[in-house]
Amino acid sequence: MNRSRGFTLIEMMIAVTILGILASIAYPSYTDYVQSSRRALAKTTLVEASQRLERYYAQNLTFTGAVSGSTLTIFTTSGDFDEYYSLTASAAANSYSLTAAPAGSQSTDECGSLSLNSSNQTSASASHCW
Repeated sequence: MNRSRGFTLIEMMIAVTILGILASIAYPSYTDYVQSSRRALAKTTLVEASQRLERYYAQNLTFTGAVSGSTLTIFTTSGDFDEYYSLTASAAANSYSLTAAPAGSQSTDECGSLSLNSSNQTSASASHCW
């Protein structure tokens, strides 16, 4: 009377089904968390660029030379930011506007582009994003 020990096919299928259900619940939460952390990086980058612009204004009494075309010449973004967002800037003598537009896998983010201007006004596609 040798009795085999191990899993039956039905037990194995039940375990695989449970794992599939858990994965289908966990994966969307994980992707939301990843997009949220990348969005935080974009907000930090916008604030840092804004600080650089304000420092430039304090030294030159104008924002004009800090932007060439739509590129901010006095600030360089990091590699992580560049992979998921693109920074554009516009400046006049007494005002500026910065925008971080999502790119790559971040382009599906519900918040869309994040903006910050010289009046410290922020904007995004959804109100809870800033």
